[in-house]
Amino acid sequence: MSDNGNASGKFEGFRGVINDIRLLLTDLLGLGKPDAEQQVIIEVFFGLMGYVAKADRLVSSHESDLANAIMDDIDLSLAGRHMAMEAFERGMTRNINVRAELLRFTDTHPSGSTHNNRLYDILVRLAASDGRLDQREYDSMVEITRDLGLPASILEDRLAQYTIRR
Repeated sequence: MSDNGNASGKFEGFRGVINDIRLLLTDLLGLGKPDAEQQVIIEVFFGLMGYVAKADRLVSSHESDLANAIMDDIDLSLAGRHMAMEAFERGMTRNINVRAELLRFTDTHPSGSTHNNRLYDILVRLAASDGRLDQREYDSMVEITRDLGLPASILEDRLAQYTIRR
């Protein structure tokens, strides 16, 4: 009997170690510190992700996995990851002013911009990631939709793309 699953897991683990070394070297060389614009994006994205994830009072493994996957997708340095994790924590503990964060974000990324659309897509995906949408999560998304300057109908349109229980 072949043990391909174990070999694949070992390769994935090795690839993770290589990625960690790359991130460490990037930070040691001073290439990993996000600039001011990137810092705003990281703080707003991950702060709001923490806020939405904890809206139902429980951060599911699906939600935390999605946050980690996004850090990987955008290839955050160790410094960027640290910043993202702190922002996520602030959002989870409600140590965040959602309206002020969104105002800060929309000053440079107005409704309809690529970053604005990406933020909204990520937040909707996060809210739907565990397959259920609590009323508090929904209310948080209504607030975010409004503060991003998006039409109210867009939330229902985006949520319809997911199989979720309410």
